[in-house]
Amino acid sequence: MMSVRKRLLAVAAAVTMWAVIQPGTVSAQTSGVGPDGYTRFLWKGTDYSVSLWQLNPSLNFFNNHVYGPYNGWDPIALTTAHNNNSYVLWRYYDGTITVWAVDTNLNYITQKNYGPYTGWIAKGLSVDTGTGSGFRIIWRHTGGSVAVWQLDQNLNYVNSTNWGPYFGYDPGYTYP
Repeated sequence: MMSVRKRLLAVAAAVTMWAVIQPGTVSAQTSGVGPDGYTRFLWKGTDYSVSLWQLNPSLNFFNNHVYGPYNGWDPIALTTAHNNNSYVLWRYYDGTITVWAVDTNLNYITQKNYGPYTGWIAKGLSVDTGTGSGFRIIWRHTGGSVAVWQLDQNLNYVNSTNWGPYFGYDPGYTYP
């Protein structure tokens, strides 16, 4: 039988571990399901590190990788493409963004950096299903406009469209 002292130490260790690695809120922008049926999602640590998780088609834990923390960088979104690779959007404190590509096993492959652009904050990342390959980044301007960027499959900027502002309406995309 475990002594009271050992039990208290075990509880203290568990509480300490929980406080150190307590994940942030998971949102719809931080998950993706590949054609392989594996679900990938991003846990944002309180220290701004990320833990990328992979669940098999039966939703059992399969794999994970922890990245960071990287001073000044905040993980924003994750999406999974048709090639089963996942893509992570990070935002730097000055508004610069980087988009990471990670392979099917969540290993880092490459990245592209953009910005900063005065008044614009990147808010989301998704697979561009209209083109069959590539990505879209949603930006919000402090004046109430929204921009949608298209990136190709190599994360290169292709084009963009701006919308708004519209009197009496807010883009509504305020998190994170």
